[in-house]
Amino acid sequence: MKFSYLIPISVLSIALFSCSGNTTDNTEKKQIEATTNSTESEDADYVLPQPISLANAFKEAGLTYITGKTNPTDKVDSYALKIDPLFDLGVYSTDLAYCAINGKAQEAREYLSVIQKLGTKVGLGSVFNDKELVAKFDKELSNPEELENLIYDIQDKTDVYMENNDLKYLGDVQFAGAWIEGMFLGVEQYTTKQDIGKTLVQQMSLLKNILKGLNSNPAKEDARLKEVISSFETILTTYEGLASVKSVGKNINVETPQLTGDEFKKLAEKVSAARTAIVNP
Repeated sequence: MKFSYLIPISVLSIALFSCSGNTTDNTEKKQIEATTNSTESEDADYVLPQPISLANAFKEAGLTYITGKTNPTDKVDSYALKIDPLFDLGVYSTDLAYCAINGKAQEAREYLSVIQKLGTKVGLGSVFNDKELVAKFDKELSNPEELENLIYDIQDKTDVYMENNDLKYLGDVQFAGAWIEGMFLGVEQYTTKQDIGKTLVQQMSLLKNILKGLNSNPAKEDARLKEVISSFETILTTYEGLASVKSVGKNINVETPQLTGDEFKKLAEKVSAARTAIVNP
């Protein structure tokens, strides 16, 4: 079962880099093709932004690096249940991107290490332990732009591997973790930067389809997965119940709701709770 993810026109400038070795190609920004029509077709392909694309969207809105907000690397061994390594592979992928785009080279290298560890645990060792890719990463630690390109390469290789092995549903779980971490980092700063609040609302357009992806997982009856799905559903219910969102109504795909401070606070509480449910199993 496949679903189409809707991405607002206002976030079409999210950067996606080519996997080729050509420097010009790697630094060209590509727009994500979007639609403003409701898509419920089970046969439609879906498009998922990469974790670094989410991080870049928030950075463009003014998100800055704050020490201590990312998920600690020393928690990696606590993700033992089958579903947890996948969720937190996504969480750590966003943390890696967050560090890389903010010039935190050493922190980025540490997150690459935990991603390799989790990647091996979920059967993606051939992707994350590519010695040539890791060597390039170490070589470019002082070059944020090249680090970004390499992170795109890693995610592209992951996507290809999952697609070729009929494991796309695993990518849905990983993306859910990446999305909630990006939202968490955003809500931590939204009170002081209005543009971050707008980006938070724009990223909410992905949530219904994230839930569709999670609910199509073959292990959807797994208690841990159901717990996370429930926390995501709470975010969606809270968001859709906000007066500012209701006022937009059927124009939700073309008009960004303007949330009040109290509404953002309600949304932030649910986002933080869902993130806690994932990083603290």
